Amino acid sequence: MTYDPERRRYYPDDDIALSEAILEAVQEHEHATFSGDEFRLYDNINPDAIDMLFKDTSDVEISVTIELENLTMGLWSDGGVDIRVSDKVE
Repeated sequence: MTYDPERRRYYPDDDIALSEAILEAVQEHEHATFSGDEFRLYDNINPDAIDMLFKDTSDVEISVTIELENLTMGLWSDGGVDIRVSDKVE
């Protein structure tokens, strides 16, 4: 298990949705490529809700922490979105 978090910066005008960028950060943190039903973001959060929540955040600061079974995802917005994925520490 590693405690080094995976960090990414996402901007609303990127070519992919925020939920896809989150999934890529989780994959990178886990050093894996998920296929099929191994990890579906939808099983844990509603991707459309996350995409909409952070859609127009240029003048608002928003932060969300999502605790899953084995990892923690943190999202912070200040015009762009910082994505941080780390092992869950209990």
